[in-house]
Amino acid sequence: MKHLIILLILIAFCAEISAQEAVDTTNWKALYTAAKGRIAKTDYFTAMNYLQKALQLHESDTLKRELAVCYYNRGYYYECGKICRSILYPDSLESDMVLLTKSLKKTEEFLDMMLYQKIIFKKNPLNQANTIGLAQSYLDFSRPDLAVECLDEYCQLDSTNLSINTMKARALFAGQKYQRAVEEYEKLMLDDGCNTPVNFYYYGVSLRMTGNYLQSVTNLTLANELTEWKNPQILTQLGYSQLKIDSLAYKGAENLKKAVEAMQPDPQSLKSVYYRLADYHEQRNNWRKSLDYYLKIKALDNMDAALSYRISYCYKMLQNAEKELEYLDKFLALSDDSVACVRVKERIQYLKNERFMNGSGNK
Repeated sequence: MKHLIILLILIAFCAEISAQEAVDTTNWKALYTAAKGRIAKTDYFTAMNYLQKALQLHESDTLKRELAVCYYNRGYYYECGKICRSILYPDSLESDMVLLTKSLKKTEEFLDMMLYQKIIFKKNPLNQANTIGLAQSYLDFSRPDLAVECLDEYCQLDSTNLSINTMKARALFAGQKYQRAVEEYEKLMLDDGCNTPVNFYYYGVSLRMTGNYLQSVTNLTLANELTEWKNPQILTQLGYSQLKIDSLAYKGAENLKKAVEAMQPDPQSLKSVYYRLADYHEQRNNWRKSLDYYLKIKALDNMDAALSYRISYCYKMLQNAEKELEYLDKFLALSDDSVACVRVKERIQYLKNERFMNGSGNK
């Protein structure tokens, strides 16, 4: 039985080879038909050879179109793009431009890709994949307003597409249109399939930015619970919202500490969280804790005028005049705020007078 199966496979293989050899290479139609058969079997190498021979015999957009497909599937993206461009006309097939945009994306020619995405969009805004691709291109080029514009146009024709609506909510968030983003996410959350950690996260942050801290905490908590690995970004935003609610502020501080542990060594993110924690402890008059976080920021980044003043103020509240003087001097060296500098100079003079009167140094 085993030998019979092997024999049948060999017969089928030989028959296929014979069929390939039987192709009339002097007839472009025969080559085209054979190529179509090979494409159907995803044998793009053989199909490509047939089509190249066919094009030597007969110039045809149809042959070029199939050859472009073969080039794309074999990873020859530049060649694919070149052929697609050669058959583009004002009334070109949408499929030609779609294949061209895919090739341009692979070769990282993003501006050209966006140009053809726009053309496709004008012809057929309901081409979902292209509309999402164009919106993403706008987002990549920091134009969320244009992304929202094209997605709104799609929604005027079809307002029920969840993929489009999700992208629209995300574009509104990126453009800092938080109230509209909240409204879009509220609609999305009516569908169970949209209850994902990513959507809960952006919905939660949008709610925080519009001042709805309780709902923000609810959604960010869900985002956190549904994420397998603790995400410092989610913990950070959750902590920020909790800090705004007196009864949850202590939890906010704990979550920000967890975020700090998870995000190291990301200096920029740590800096932002440390500022929030320092501010949290300042509001509770815990100047030692607040100072600790400001000094952590100093260790992460170059000193600036605002940070030096905050540190000096903590030392003032901790009654450490020498350290307060040190950081007030740093403030003067860094600040270009003439009004603030006048006040700081007055404070420095006062501290020096006190030090002189106490016999611990010269003015």
